[in-house]
Amino acid sequence: MSHSLTPHSRIAIVGAGISGLACARALADAGLHVQVFEKSRGVAGRMSTRRGEHGQCDHGAQYFTARDPEFRAEVQTWIAAGAAALWAPRMRVYEGEAAADWHPHSSSVERFVGTPAMTSPGRLLAHGLTVHHGFNVRALQHKAGKWQLDEVDGTTAAGFDAVLLAMPAPQAQALLKEVAPALAAHAGSVQMRPSWALMLHCDGPLPLPFDAAFVNAGPLRWVARDSSKPGRPGQEVWLLHGTAAWSAQSIEADREAVIAQMLAAFQKLTGLDLRQRLVGHSLHRWLYADTGRTLGEPCVWNAHCGAGLCGDWLQDDKVEGAWRSGRALAAQVLDAVSANARQVPVAHPPPVDPVECRRISFGSAQYRQTLHLRETVLRIPLGLTLSEADVHGEDRQWHFALLDGRDALLANVVAVPLGDGLFKLRQMAVRADLQGLGLGSRLVTEVEGQLQAQGARSIILHARVSVVPFYQLLGYVAEGEDFMEVTIAHRCMRKILTR
Repeated sequence: MSHSLTPHSRIAIVGAGISGLACARALADAGLHVQVFEKSRGVAGRMSTRRGEHGQCDHGAQYFTARDPEFRAEVQTWIAAGAAALWAPRMRVYEGEAAADWHPHSSSVERFVGTPAMTSPGRLLAHGLTVHHGFNVRALQHKAGKWQLDEVDGTTAAGFDAVLLAMPAPQAQALLKEVAPALAAHAGSVQMRPSWALMLHCDGPLPLPFDAAFVNAGPLRWVARDSSKPGRPGQEVWLLHGTAAWSAQSIEADREAVIAQMLAAFQKLTGLDLRQRLVGHSLHRWLYADTGRTLGEPCVWNAHCGAGLCGDWLQDDKVEGAWRSGRALAAQVLDAVSANARQVPVAHPPPVDPVECRRISFGSAQYRQTLHLRETVLRIPLGLTLSEADVHGEDRQWHFALLDGRDALLANVVAVPLGDGLFKLRQMAVRADLQGLGLGSRLVTEVEGQLQAQGARSIILHARVSVVPFYQLLGYVAEGEDFMEVTIAHRCMRKILTR
């Protein structure tokens, strides 16, 4: 069995990089109560952007590709929301020690970047999630089937039914070695590599015939004109990444010496002496920049103790791999929840008491409140607004609202009568600050009961792919292939109501 996980289990995720956020997003969208703990002030992990006196620079992941169909659909939602865009830099490859060793880089690979910064997709994923910033977990405890997180300053967060680590393998190993040695062994079998990152702010455009280059000789492995990415400010900014081997050799070296070596290497590549061109620079040391050899599996889940691992170091050392790993771990957790739900009847206690599901009138004040909620939750995160087409014909549809004791709107859904006992659910939205508390499942269950009392025999709906597991837990069955709707991949689902 699976550590007694239910739709009301509390899940802790340590790490707000792309894998952790993708995992949290999938679980929260499925109705689970999720909290994310992140030691830094921001989200997105190594999809990082540094901002300073002289502007910004992406000093971690430089771009991402999208080969997997599900991830491509996700990237399209980022693009639609203005959080990502295609980057088509002029590319070169440097293979040796002489100027003649420069070669054009021809590739049909599409490269995407976050806009206006690499952190933007992470911030979009984190929208509506509970993220505790500045929470640096120093130890985990597992007592009486519950997990506790101990922070370095003595703060604790306790009472979690599962803990999922979305962090570099060495850090995960250190946290798990006492409480989950088998998982720690998985993490300990992976070697992650360092990289120095040097950000250069120049007084004007550098006269170079490329915007990015792979470097296969010397201490550098990548150089890029960061300011050539879409949505960036006008000032000239370059990013230099050191090779794993050279960075490891110099990881404890004097920082000024590291900067001097990287500038000298850039001058050797380009013939440009930047010492008189710089208006600012900064250096960052990535201890866990990438993975020499990944573990070869998308995630690791231990159902016995309710702990799991996700991250790009597991199978695919890329942004896409991180996202897929987080989604894979979420699927494992949801499978565990579903398995238990089939064994134990699930109650739906309200997070706010009392809570009432009520059918409301078209055009009423409460109906207008639902329009605001739908736009806030379902449209604005995609860079859209609620249109006339979205509300066309709603005077002939049935509107349901979940209300608290003061008649404040908590959630809503629209039911469309299609005839012969068939209804379609659409436009379900739960207030962002109340997501993951069981309101969505309660609303659907109660609406089903009210529709059945009016003769409904079956219900269909179009579910965003990310929330298909949520509806599966409620007895809906997916049909057909994915399709695009309001810029997001959806799946048709159906439930036959019991008599």
